[in-house]
Amino acid sequence: MRNVAVVAIVAALAGCQSVMGAFTSMKPDYTEVPVDALQEVAATVERAVAEGNRDAQISDQGGIVVETEAIRQAIRTRAARAELLDAFRDTGHVWEKRDGLVAVLRTREYKKLGTRRDRDRNALLVMSENQNRWTIYEGIRKESNLPPRSLAAIQRTFFEARLEVMGKGQKYENESGTVDYIGGKPETKPDEPAE
Repeated sequence: MRNVAVVAIVAALAGCQSVMGAFTSMKPDYTEVPVDALQEVAATVERAVAEGNRDAQISDQGGIVVETEAIRQAIRTRAARAELLDAFRDTGHVWEKRDGLVAVLRTREYKKLGTRRDRDRNALLVMSENQNRWTIYEGIRKESNLPPRSLAAIQRTFFEARLEVMGKGQKYENESGTVDYIGGKPETKPDEPAE
């Protein structure tokens, strides 16, 4: 029992990302997923979020269920914070990952940027966004009666839809797992350090 408590504390201190990585880095399995319907739903959700549309009427489509209160609320909340997240993406200190989540790039420049309170706010923004995304992904999987192995396919489909609405110069994870930029790498300004 004591060992379980120690492992739980170490996992909490190490951060969810190191523990979750093993569960979220699976290859997407599209075999039982109605791909066209999922792509349409993901594109509609991501457009509504990017536009800040809190009242988007998104319907179930082709076996993909999104008309639940939990999913609707997660979409509304994401739309409400879209402007803040987009502004944070524009700083270049956050990127969209292929697993459908957003993550802070903890570089030396980021650690020098702003105050500790600012970084705490940014962390809360990212954690809240990821929680709402999980609600959507898991909700779609469960309500659409899709097997657990389809979760990675749902995450990847939403990631791909999100790339279509992101701003030029914003960062994302490419197929090799490294940073890439929407529309190509932006020019470095004279007063900014190069990456």
